Amino acid sequence: MEPTFEQLMAQLDAIVKELENDALGLEKSIAAYQKGMELSKLIATKLQQAKDLLVERADD
Repeated sequence: MEPTFEQLMAQLDAIVKELENDALGLEKSIAAYQKGMELSKLIATKLQQAKDLLVERADD
């Protein structure tokens, strides 16, 4: 099952907090950043899908 928007946001928030705390080493920080970017793209896709749906329904 595909994660929800809220689940993706929670994961991204957790990564941001880890990166802000400077508790990760360089390699783990890079991996976390890359994961965050992947999550960001998924979130953007979900938001675009929601926008498209709202626009479609508004045109009906």
